[in-house]
Amino acid sequence: MSIENTYKLLAARYYKLLDYDKIRFIFVGGLGFVVNYLMLALVYDLLNTPILLAQIVGAETALLATFVGNSYWAFKGHHHIPWKHKLVKFHMSALGGLVINSFIVVVLVRYAHIYYGLALIIGSAAGLVWNYTLYKRFVFKTHIKD
Repeated sequence: MSIENTYKLLAARYYKLLDYDKIRFIFVGGLGFVVNYLMLALVYDLLNTPILLAQIVGAETALLATFVGNSYWAFKGHHHIPWKHKLVKFHMSALGGLVINSFIVVVLVRYAHIYYGLALIIGSAAGLVWNYTLYKRFVFKTHIKD
């Protein structure tokens, strides 16, 4: 197989993989994780705020970033819903994930003395299933044509 055919095959598989909303959701979530981590580090380390406040600021910033990515790329077939309604539903559904994530981060940092970056990884993993399920079924619900 030539190198050109190999590239074409890899590109085709890449785009086929991106056809799955779960894969796109994970990419957007990865971006959200980076945003959350950077804000958490900024607010907790540099501004010396309590871990709970730092995590809430980081999570809210990440939430807004992931809303844009999920709304315009990760989920398809929901553009019949006004973005303002989706944003409200997104916040409502993400509240459970935010509570799960923040609770784990605070407990692990404050009581188990675990580095906040590792605590954020664990908390984010715990909120992942919650968020995907609610986003898919509630926020970015596909419009079914009659």
